[in-house]
Amino acid sequence: MPDTSLIVSTIAAGGHAGLKLANVITALTRKVADREVDGLDKYQVVSFGRTVNGARFPDRWWPRLAKAIETGAFDFMSAQAIVDVMIEHDRP
Repeated sequence: MPDTSLIVSTIAAGGHAGLKLANVITALTRKVADREVDGLDKYQVVSFGRTVNGARFPDRWWPRLAKAIETGAFDFMSAQAIVDVMIEHDRP
């Protein structure tokens, strides 16, 4: 899993950027749930001798969110614009 410390600290700090970041993560997750974009990353773990299937936020999106924070995108772009850019980069 990529380094998410910048993302976690931005959300933890709250304020405008933290709230907008949380909104972007929520919007991306909704798009996956509504099948507008490719799904979550799938994984399996063995827990107490049983195989458990799971899904998580796609690893490819964490570095994009970090770059948006680093470049100040949350200061001059709407949450929807950031989501649109991230989704556009997913298309072949």
